[in-house]
Amino acid sequence: MNICFTSTFEGTFDDFNNMMAEIRAKYPGITDRASESAELPYDKEGWCKVVTIANVIDFDKMQEAVSDPWVIEWDKSHNNTDVIYSMEKIS
Repeated sequence: MNICFTSTFEGTFDDFNNMMAEIRAKYPGITDRASESAELPYDKEGWCKVVTIANVIDFDKMQEAVSDPWVIEWDKSHNNTDVIYSMEKIS
């Protein structure tokens, strides 16, 4: 299933990319290929907003990853808020 999610947090786009790289390394096979992320304009000093699109093929593994204590701690220490949307392809 294709998903799109936004992440809004205190930090930089590099912080986000490093965290996502660690998730991919620890939990391979969540998606069928690498996800795509882009930084969005955000007018709050020291904060970042990112949009990510991915085709998730293993939701159990995704749930395991987002429930991992180090991911929860990252979210907490960066005041991260994720909003997740499911997407369907329109032909």
